Amino acid sequence: MKKSTSLPGLVLVLFSAAAAAAAAPEAPYKPDASAPRSSVPQEHRWDLSPLFKNDASWETAFADAQATLAAIAVHHKGKLSSALALKACLDDYFALRQAVDRVASYANLMSVVDADAAEYQQMHQRALTLGSDFRSGTSFIRQELLRLDDETAKSLLIAPPLTGYRSYIWDLRRRRGHLLGEEAEKVMSLAGDNLWSETDLNEIPSDVELIFKAVTNDIQLPKIKDEAGKEVQLTLANYNKYRASKDMRVRRETVDAFFGALKKYDDILAGTLAAETKRDVFFARARGYPRSVDAYLDRQNIPASVAENLVASVHANLKPLHRYVELRKKLLGLKELRLADLYPPLVPSAKTEVPYPDGLKDMRGALAPLGADYVAALFGPEMLGRRMADVYPNSGKESGAFSHCIWGFPPVVLLNYMDELDDVSTAAHELGHAMHSRLNMKAQPYPDFGYSSLTAEIASTLNEMLLSKYLLKRYRADDKTRLYLLGDMVDKIRTTIYRQALFTEFELKLHAFAEAGTPITADLLDKTYSDLVRLYYGEGFTLGPDDGVEWSYIPHFYWKHYVFSYACALASSIAISEKIAAGDEQARARYLAMLVEPREAAPVEILQKAGVDLMKPDAVNAAAKLMDETITEMEKLAGGLQ
Repeated sequence: MKKSTSLPGLVLVLFSAAAAAAAAPEAPYKPDASAPRSSVPQEHRWDLSPLFKNDASWETAFADAQATLAAIAVHHKGKLSSALALKACLDDYFALRQAVDRVASYANLMSVVDADAAEYQQMHQRALTLGSDFRSGTSFIRQELLRLDDETAKSLLIAPPLTGYRSYIWDLRRRRGHLLGEEAEKVMSLAGDNLWSETDLNEIPSDVELIFKAVTNDIQLPKIKDEAGKEVQLTLANYNKYRASKDMRVRRETVDAFFGALKKYDDILAGTLAAETKRDVFFARARGYPRSVDAYLDRQNIPASVAENLVASVHANLKPLHRYVELRKKLLGLKELRLADLYPPLVPSAKTEVPYPDGLKDMRGALAPLGADYVAALFGPEMLGRRMADVYPNSGKESGAFSHCIWGFPPVVLLNYMDELDDVSTAAHELGHAMHSRLNMKAQPYPDFGYSSLTAEIASTLNEMLLSKYLLKRYRADDKTRLYLLGDMVDKIRTTIYRQALFTEFELKLHAFAEAGTPITADLLDKTYSDLVRLYYGEGFTLGPDDGVEWSYIPHFYWKHYVFSYACALASSIAISEKIAAGDEQARARYLAMLVEPREAAPVEILQKAGVDLMKPDAVNAAAKLMDETITEMEKLAGGLQ
């Protein structure tokens, strides 16, 4: 062996350099929507191992679920005449449903982070087919339960073996009047009827929605020049970033380029949305509902009048929005305000870059009014203490953000965090969903786990409101940053109440066209959308030639009358958060109690107990008043900064 020699001084230098490198803080990751997924640090990619350790275990579970599904009707169909037999059937049903949910969740979550991974797209398709087969293959349970006469059902419900399923059976029988004959039910099931589905409808896309997603993913978006004049590829993931650019040229070119690309696909996207809408109407009419909105909201035990009251209440409160258009025009120094000008910060020089670790610190402080237990759980080992969040964008990753949870497994959230202040708000929103799921799961057994879209969006938007209040308090001595934050709060009201009310009205009109037999064309949709934008934003807003096509890329129009819940939820959250932030412990207790209510509880009644009545215009009126008062404060601050 050769004896080594070394120079003491050199050893010391090398050791010191290594120690310094080890001690130096690791540079924060810089988000890049075009980056390959492998470049995103592992700690910022979600861990799905609680669902399945690997793809092989998924395949095993998939095969097991198929085999169990094939046997369930053999074991139970036509044999549900006693409480014990019904309990055995429901035990098997919920065990199988959880297995199917688990398989579907893993496949979906793996597919949305990398659209180029063909194997996961195929797994997702297989899981969707399994879900459809599950709903069809177990529909006999629902039909037999619904065909029971009231006397028999009553005697079964009081039987001790069915104690754990009473609420589930009661909620199922609530819509008994919309059950069809056995052969008709079979046809409806084969057609993909979703009105009896116990899974969120935005998690079981129809074939038409899958076509919509495929088309939008394949749209060839152009390249644009960023603020430095560098050419960048426009994508669905970075569209919002460049649309909100402080540079007027960049944001307007971004919107014009994006809408110009969409316009080339206008007829195709109108065809897919028309097909989806007619599908909704078919299922509703087949079950005896006068309109699709009645059918899909009844599914959640919500009166359609809630959505209609929202639109009417917003129409009565458009003046604050018109006033804001004029203020934004003035603060940005613009002669005309276009769609792209609705998104940049009102104070361009205000610091808005917030790295993800700093955003988490802000959330910890902002959510403190919800109590130490809430915050500890959110940052604990079952939530942010594990890799529950897929934080940053990457090439092939689905745009936007969402939270996902199935009973018995920890929640996960998908983000596309770009180090902007808006991203902190989005993260707080999705983590509100995740905490809602966690708290509800801890409180309810599997059959009663879940909540309506309405209460779900309150759990998320309330977190956003608390974050806004926290940041405004922290920067109360900094007029420039405070003005920025006030603008951000007003924009929350604009985008979540006014814009979602506009979407709700568009969706109602869209389904009314289908119900009246009116041909749904791209020209009709463009005009309908443009007319609503003019109405909502007023004469001070300048509509671009292609702005009417904005409807065509919005996935929520495929979610079966969902968007109203965003607007109603924020209006409710404003009312509830005001009391919680002020230290009202009873208001906090009522709110936390709302989060753990069982799936079968009527959402409007739950909210009434929490202090909000959505059958009245009061919540929207209060939100509009807050917007108006905030604009007044912004005008004063802006005057002082000039």
